[in-house]
Amino acid sequence: MSQSQSYSLTVQTIEELSWTSSVYCKFRAKFKPDLFVEVFVDDVPVGRTKIVKDSLKPVWGDILTIPSAIESSIIVLKLKHSSSLTGDSYFGFVKTSVSDLLRLCTKSDVTKLRLERRPKKALREAQGLIFVGIKAVNVGQARHNLLETAQQDIERGDLAHADFTLPTPQGLENVGAAVSENKDLLQSLGTVLNKIQVIADATVNAVDVLAKVHPYADTAWKVLSLVYKAYQHQKETDANVVALFGKMAALYSFVDDLEEGLPSKIKRLERTIVRVLEKTTECGKFFREYTQQKFTARFLGQMTSNQSEVVSDLSASLEQLQKDLNSGVMLQTAFESSQTRKVVERLVTSDSLKALDPANMDAAIRASCLAGTRKDLLKDIIDWLVTPPEGKNVLWLHGAAGLGKSTLANSIAEHFRGHRQQGAFLFFDRNAPLDSTPARVIRTLAYQLAEHNQVIKSAISLAMEKDPQLTSAPLSTQFTSLLMNPLLAASQEITGPVIIVLDALDECGDAESRRSLLALLSHELAKFPGQFRFLITSRPDSDIASPFNLAGHMLAIDLSMPESSADVLLYIEHEMGQIYSSRHLSAELPSDWAGLLAVQRLAAFAAGLFIWAATAIKLLRQSDDPVDCLSSLLGHDREVFTLDELYKTALQSGGWKPGKATDTCRQVLGLIVISQIPLTDTTISELLGFEDSGRQCRIALRRLGCVIQWSEGQPARTFHKSFLDYLTDRARCSSEPWFIDVQEHHHALTICSFRLMKSQLRFNICNLTNSHVLNKDVPDLPTRVQYFIPESLSYVCRFWMDHLGQNPTGDNDMQCLILEFFEHQFFYWLEVLSLLEQVPVAVKALIRVKAYAMDSKSELLAFTQDGISFLETFASVITKSVPHIYLSCIPFAPRSSLLRQKYSSVVPKTLAVQIGLKDKWSPYPQRIEATRTMVISVAFSPDGQHVASGSDDGYILVWDTESGALKVAQFTDSTDWVYSVAFSPDGQRIASGTRDGTIY
Repeated sequence: MSQSQSYSLTVQTIEELSWTSSVYCKFRAKFKPDLFVEVFVDDVPVGRTKIVKDSLKPVWGDILTIPSAIESSIIVLKLKHSSSLTGDSYFGFVKTSVSDLLRLCTKSDVTKLRLERRPKKALREAQGLIFVGIKAVNVGQARHNLLETAQQDIERGDLAHADFTLPTPQGLENVGAAVSENKDLLQSLGTVLNKIQVIADATVNAVDVLAKVHPYADTAWKVLSLVYKAYQHQKETDANVVALFGKMAALYSFVDDLEEGLPSKIKRLERTIVRVLEKTTECGKFFREYTQQKFTARFLGQMTSNQSEVVSDLSASLEQLQKDLNSGVMLQTAFESSQTRKVVERLVTSDSLKALDPANMDAAIRASCLAGTRKDLLKDIIDWLVTPPEGKNVLWLHGAAGLGKSTLANSIAEHFRGHRQQGAFLFFDRNAPLDSTPARVIRTLAYQLAEHNQVIKSAISLAMEKDPQLTSAPLSTQFTSLLMNPLLAASQEITGPVIIVLDALDECGDAESRRSLLALLSHELAKFPGQFRFLITSRPDSDIASPFNLAGHMLAIDLSMPESSADVLLYIEHEMGQIYSSRHLSAELPSDWAGLLAVQRLAAFAAGLFIWAATAIKLLRQSDDPVDCLSSLLGHDREVFTLDELYKTALQSGGWKPGKATDTCRQVLGLIVISQIPLTDTTISELLGFEDSGRQCRIALRRLGCVIQWSEGQPARTFHKSFLDYLTDRARCSSEPWFIDVQEHHHALTICSFRLMKSQLRFNICNLTNSHVLNKDVPDLPTRVQYFIPESLSYVCRFWMDHLGQNPTGDNDMQCLILEFFEHQFFYWLEVLSLLEQVPVAVKALIRVKAYAMDSKSELLAFTQDGISFLETFASVITKSVPHIYLSCIPFAPRSSLLRQKYSSVVPKTLAVQIGLKDKWSPYPQRIEATRTMVISVAFSPDGQHVASGSDDGYILVWDTESGALKVAQFTDSTDWVYSVAFSPDGQRIASGTRDGTIY
């Protein structure tokens, strides 16, 4: 038998790489693989090269160590493509012996070996020449190579490739015969390693989310193996270190708890398990850090060095570690993962829930019912929600504006919150259309329910992990996957009731935009588990009343005004007393200024409308002379004092004489009415072009204090929807100076938007200094954005198209402004959208401009279409990097692009494409990057808004045809080709057939 020897093996490159399948060859020419080589000696893994991404001619240049082999040993090199989605693809192999390879390398450092064909023909069968070299090395050199490779991998953080478990050269195996007697530490480490091995075994051949877990398990196992081997050769170990490893072992008890059906449970807890494995890896690196930086070198070195020197070095290191542990800092920082299974489960969903992007629902400034008012009604509602009649789970509280529906909803929500039974509380507001859009209702409900209950949180997190694109799916899909299915799954572990409150549903979008949502609420809520009950409040608008009145699971309650009158009286009496207490000295109020007769008179005027009473109280509180103001209200000469008349009285108190002050008030009020989000006084002032640091705006807001909710530096908003209705209704107040012509104010704000962008947008607005750094990696980007992009500029960049859409077409001046914007500010606008993570807004804006400009100058239409093509081609680049708008997008735009021609001079010293540049945009309006594997089948939805694709890896993907965004990703439980996909006639379902004969 020949003598064992150590060798170094060089894997240099591969040439003439191609595939026997012409289809796959074309595919790989377009989507280049991420190649690496695995090396085996006598069927034992020796190591692997680094991964070279997106290349058909990779250069590895890696030197791998063969610790021990004889000349007849067989060497196998496997060429593979790295893929986190479908698992590594195996392209081919080279097989030779040590002796043959040594012979081929006698005259040169490397030789070429041709890829061999596998016995069974495969689609991914490759052919080509791998260049490798081999030479014999002594034990010392082999040890040095092992050390150097491991050390480099650790220092560059490439632990997934660091091979800590290589066989030790024979010369090293006999060194260090003394074995540590510290059984506690070794037992703890062994327990952890065994548990990680269980996870690794459960995930090693997976092709779905389990594949994401395996690399972390593999890395954690390798790092702890290194620590384990190091401590095997140490006779003494600090007791605190033993205790810490014991805690780590206790942490992994969750593996035993999940052992039954482990793969499916790993899917559910994927994020948590990955975190635990990451923390375990950190623990292993922690010991390396505190036994000097070159821990790997110490470990490999101690086997051959003087034993006493090893003990001395380890003792010194452990002494330093002991000090850190005694301070409690390192224990908390390095081993925070050492928690119980309950803590592990609490970590399961935090990250995934952020993707729901819920609406902001801050109830801090919302009013509840005054103590003593609405007692009977509140009791009836609470009793009904706690014990609803059989077959009913939704209470619909409806009534005219101003009856106190929102105050009741707030009181109910607060009652159940105090009892920990409030599952969700959504309240809609016309002042905040972005937070009140129907598109965000399901996601916000899911988010709040997940925050309410840990079991629900886990179920919703599982749904998000199975389909990361759920947040952009149609409402019906969101409803089923984010609400219905998770709540059904969690219902066995929930003791009811769980109360969900939806307030002011009539302010959730408009009749058209909420149509799908109303259909779901009126038909699908009946299928919810019995623990979940709903309170919905709204005006009785016909689009809401029609489906709700027909829903058998709903009970409708009409808030009649007579039943509210007594409570309105109590409210007015209480508030008048509050005004007297706070102002009787400063306003010289007589003790009887708000007597019983005055209170009764005001209550009679209110006629059961809480909004009337609240507005009158605000008017009195804001008045310079409450006595005179009250006399004016009581002096009303008719029995009926309508809400419109009260609004008129309240507005008149601010003084509306012709002049600059009145014009300012009307501008401010109009902007509050039409703005897409509530705006601060500073932003309002900048949008309206006031040049006095906002002084005019603040004076106007103070004058409007009885009808506008505002404090300095905070967003301004109207108190009630009925006030907006009054201001904008031509039949009710067109002759008044405060009448708001919505179209006129939209027109004015659109012009202001373009002028503001013209004055403030500029090249490299945030002064970014490095084009090699993506937006997300700029460390101080949020600070730069806040400093260089004021709220007013942010607002117009995001919403000018919404205001433009309310303008009539044919305005020549407006068209000139838009054309000037295209010619001078277009790319600077894209900069801002990229920095604000709002690039999708750009396509929406240009589609709006295209519709607006259909009958306009051909030049404007040409710029608009060119902009749409530009965004469809480069949106992903613009999203990731501001500098590359100029460095990559403009240079690669086709020669005929108007935007390229106009802006090429902005960055004159960038690259120039001399060969291969297209003359014009692709004739296809949308190019969708469906997958890194082959697309086998496609189908359009009946309405043309979606396209489904079937892949050769078993996935079905659904895309938005307008934006190209991925809407749904569904795995068919088959790794075979999806030969066909088809939509149902209503577009709600998809059928597919795979090559193995299965229909999904």
